[in-house]
Amino acid sequence: MTTTKKELSYFRLKLEAYLGEHFPERVNENTFITARADEALTTYCDAIAQGFSYPEAEVMSSEVLYQDLHFSKCMFSNKSAQVRI
Repeated sequence: MTTTKKELSYFRLKLEAYLGEHFPERVNENTFITARADEALTTYCDAIAQGFSYPEAEVMSSEVLYQDLHFSKCMFSNKSAQVRI
């Protein structure tokens, strides 16, 4: 039996939660998730090092984390189900 140790990362967990809610078909794309979380962490650290505030760095890293993840089939199907009367 082999077990894989998954590194806990704030950005990884944040992205996985977002994908689970809005893009469930992408939840198992580990390469994408790892790369995007690493890029967001780098953006956050660079922003702090450049003198940005923590909230500003959070906004900048979130832009990187959610880049091109604005619309999904799941979002539209949930929205139309909520609108019905």
